[in-house]
Amino acid sequence: MSGTVSMPFNLKIILNQGMAALQSGRWAEAEGHFRNLISRTPKAPEPVFYLGLALLSGGKPDEAASVATQLIRKHGEHPAALNLLGSAQAASGRTANAEKSLRRALALAPDLGDAAENLARLLIETGRPGEAIEILRSLLGREPNRVASHHLLGRAMGDSGGYDDAVTAYHAGLRLAPDFHPALNDLGLLHLRTGKAEEALACFEQLLRLAPNDLVAANNRGAALRTLERYEEAEAQYRSALERFPDSPQVNLNLGKLLAHKRRVVEAAPLLELSNCLEGRWWDALLMPPQYESEAERLEWRTRLEAKLRAVADETMALPAAQLPSLGEITNLDMYYLAYHGENDRDINATLRAAQTRVAQALHGFSEQVPHQAARPRIRVGFISQSFFGHVIYRMTEQWITSLNPNEFEVFAFHTGRYHDEFTNIIAGKVEHFLATRRHGSTANAARLISEAELDVIIYLETGMHFMTDQLAMLRLAPVQCSAFTHPITTGMPTIDYFISGELMEPSGADEHYTEKLIRLPGLGFSMARPEVEGAPLSPAEPDRPGPRLFCAQSLFKMLPHRDHLFPRIVKAVGDCRIDFISHTGHLTEIFGKRMERVFTDHGLEPGRHFRILPGVSPLEFQGLIKAADVFLDTPDWSGGHTTMEALACCTPIAAMQGRFLRGNVSAGILRAAGLDELVAADEEAYVALAARLALDADYRRQVSETMHSNGPAVFDSPAPARGLAEFLRSVVRTA
Repeated sequence: MSGTVSMPFNLKIILNQGMAALQSGRWAEAEGHFRNLISRTPKAPEPVFYLGLALLSGGKPDEAASVATQLIRKHGEHPAALNLLGSAQAASGRTANAEKSLRRALALAPDLGDAAENLARLLIETGRPGEAIEILRSLLGREPNRVASHHLLGRAMGDSGGYDDAVTAYHAGLRLAPDFHPALNDLGLLHLRTGKAEEALACFEQLLRLAPNDLVAANNRGAALRTLERYEEAEAQYRSALERFPDSPQVNLNLGKLLAHKRRVVEAAPLLELSNCLEGRWWDALLMPPQYESEAERLEWRTRLEAKLRAVADETMALPAAQLPSLGEITNLDMYYLAYHGENDRDINATLRAAQTRVAQALHGFSEQVPHQAARPRIRVGFISQSFFGHVIYRMTEQWITSLNPNEFEVFAFHTGRYHDEFTNIIAGKVEHFLATRRHGSTANAARLISEAELDVIIYLETGMHFMTDQLAMLRLAPVQCSAFTHPITTGMPTIDYFISGELMEPSGADEHYTEKLIRLPGLGFSMARPEVEGAPLSPAEPDRPGPRLFCAQSLFKMLPHRDHLFPRIVKAVGDCRIDFISHTGHLTEIFGKRMERVFTDHGLEPGRHFRILPGVSPLEFQGLIKAADVFLDTPDWSGGHTTMEALACCTPIAAMQGRFLRGNVSAGILRAAGLDELVAADEEAYVALAARLALDADYRRQVSETMHSNGPAVFDSPAPARGLAEFLRSVVRTA
């Protein structure tokens, strides 16, 4: 901006000194020179303009806007002054005023590239990337060598969903300036957002070669390594960054999230507190170890979660809708291990999911109830799962999907997972429509594909286990939405209408355990093919093994400290025997092992003789252990499901206990379906007595095994649950 007032030589020196400070980033020094100059030449516009630039660059946007306003009032609407005013207004959050100022600048000087760039940046940051694209393309048509404009075009394209066009724009700018840091960083973030973590890592590593102390690049490199599941390297990267910037909220957040993901919850908590943001408070609230050293420790963590969850949920529910999309990361969170506490989690889940659903719908839309379609020749049913491969969830629900009459039902299967195997190909060949939504990238794209199918009913096969499935379940994509028993606990989601279970698996009063309407299908509610156990090698006998062989096959995190006493009591009731467990990853085996040593010692038993934790085994070896066992010990608070069906196929006697909730009652249901109610103990005393009788009485074991052999076929491949599902689907569509 040029003025009309000439300056003496000595004042030009001050001007040049101010300009040199401005160009070198010495904002306070520049501000001082220009204020000095203004006091000496009050009629000259140039010093006022450059003072505004110094203030804006130095982080004082409100003062810059005030200076620019005074300049315009005194000297008129010069385009450069309007551009300065608009930039300052944008920096101070007055976006509507900023847009007005920048558009006025361009009306006066359509070719003012800086104003066009600033307007495009404002449009991108206020969620209007399509308008920004038009401005930037026009600008680059006139001035193709504007590096910052190529960068902004890349951002706008990426925000509009044009991944390939965004990459092209970023690379065009980087060809002009290979070391342009913002473009390298944003290109890396685009790669990361679209699942190309290797490409993202290359961008951030190039940035760090150019600027080894760049905190943003260091933090983003950690994120790329975490996405690639190179967790040790990611942790080292974050810790290295914190050595230089210990108070960085973002790095503390990301390291805390990484440690929380690895279940190193005690280490994660203080880092998440240092993040000083709502997302960090969410992660901190939901910290939960998978295993506990004592019942007191379990209760302490549960009390902590309940209090912190209420606080962050209330904070989130009170936010204006416009702020919710920035919290999208919290929709990745769950309380998976809380369900293993064996308590009624209905209200806790409802609190969590209400807040997450509000964020998910603000981020992706699909918040309105979907109207029922007019009557069609066939009912459209969609099954959504990450487990359409050789997973137990697929094995337990496959007959639901494939038994629906194609003359009456049009079946869709949406595979949201990354794994594909022979079972994926089988289900893809058996259903009318099979879509692998992960290939389409984001949750938003998957939601669009599902919505476009115009389904009458959706059944989510495992809410509470995988974040993309959960995010989809928080949206309204069909008139009727259901969750399945395979993750046997209420979703808590206001968007799920029905919870589909089985009459034999649900205890009395079960309706009170769900936020959804509970649907009890006939029998178990599911049927599955008999597991092929004949090929499993029988686990060999051990000459020095004491007494009967007892096997507890469940994951160690299913076993709570207050149930530990059952195992030594069983051993004491049986006599000289040993119980085998299967190890788990991480610290779970160590913690559980120490608990067992303590409780067996407390009961006057030699731990090394009476319990053993076996290393991980293959599926066939696992079945061999079941076949070789004299007694299969079920876990009371979270019973077996597929493993109990394997024990039934092996005809291995099972000691189970009546559960308070579905998750502790699946084995009980399976045994009742097999006509073996006698193997379902009413309480702990009866459970110990039952296990001991099975272990000591070979004739009784033989009788139980014969009943399993004769009644098993009626449990496997039962047509009743699929017929019940079909009738339920008809009822919810016909009554609409």
